[in-house]
Amino acid sequence: MNLGGGSLVVEGDKEWNGAGHSATVTFDGVDYLVFHGYDAADGGRSKLRIEKISWINGWPVLRRREN
Repeated sequence: MNLGGGSLVVEGDKEWNGAGHSATVTFDGVDYLVFHGYDAADGGRSKLRIEKISWINGWPVLRRREN
């Protein structure tokens, strides 16, 4: 990453205006990303998000939530 590599793990979209202040945790062998997101459907209010992490070629990828 010091040389310009890497890619975004999480970013804003039409449902979430943005995200930030993340941490990772492993619970019962499953990795999670814990962060806040600004909920577009709730006037941009900050909400806690916890998403499961998958690993592809050693890089974290968030799993899509099933609704």
